[in-house]
Amino acid sequence: MDKNRKAITLFITLAIIVALLSLVAVVFKYLTDARAKAQDKAALIEASVMYADAKSVLDRFLGKNPSKGTLKNIYDIPLNVKDKKGDFNMFIACAPSHAAIPITWLSQKGGANSRDKYELASTIFDEIVLPYNLKDPQRLKDLISEAIDSKEVMEFGVLARLKNSKKYFGLNAFKKVLDEYRLQEDDKNVYKINWNSYFSFGEDYDKIDGDFASSKLIAKIFNIDEAIVQEDFKSGELKKFLLDNGDDLELYNSPLFAKNPVVAMQCSVNYSFGKGSYGFSFKNINKKVGSFEFSK
Repeated sequence: MDKNRKAITLFITLAIIVALLSLVAVVFKYLTDARAKAQDKAALIEASVMYADAKSVLDRFLGKNPSKGTLKNIYDIPLNVKDKKGDFNMFIACAPSHAAIPITWLSQKGGANSRDKYELASTIFDEIVLPYNLKDPQRLKDLISEAIDSKEVMEFGVLARLKNSKKYFGLNAFKKVLDEYRLQEDDKNVYKINWNSYFSFGEDYDKIDGDFASSKLIAKIFNIDEAIVQEDFKSGELKKFLLDNGDDLELYNSPLFAKNPVVAMQCSVNYSFGKGSYGFSFKNINKKVGSFEFSK
């Protein structure tokens, strides 16, 4: 009897120890998660402060009337901001956001004032889809135009918000159109096209910043061999490049291309906080910043 009692007592003791260890593990995991969440919240607060700092840095770097050379510098070399003690350090990297054809130019309801925009966007669309042998490229173009013109909610949850905003067609909305075309035509080739080299997604704008366009887009628009563009074109000097290659400047001189420096960029900031690495992005359009998005 004594041996049985001792065995039972030992079993109960072991069960209690196991239960306590399990409880400790749960509590430890909870504390670890709580600390991580607390750090993330603190990092977000820090990001909101750095957001203002990043804007100030850009304002000082760009000045009142930035040249194309200044814009080229900021696109080519990230800005490294740090204090003398080395406790504060952030990198600001920016890329041009108006250097492609807005996908919204494929709208067929723009009227006479948008005819040139549609013709250019349509021509580039036809050329870039050609090598991929889509089953019905016209159907895809129509789906894109219908989605832009319909104002259906693809990016936002509230229809009124979209109606009151500037013409907008984001990348997520565009991907849904590709998915719809894929289902209708059973054509997977639509996913192979590098759309981002030619079209931009988001808010509409009136002029292309051709000085910082991709070599792929410049080659298509001005009908120049892409290898020549890659070798000879220097960002910020589109007009000079066209003149050096004997190209007709009629299209470049049209209202579709910006002639003056365009302050329109998408910027990202990376920084360390605590034991983690964080970042955020924002847009700087005509020195007005917005579209803040935090990431970790």
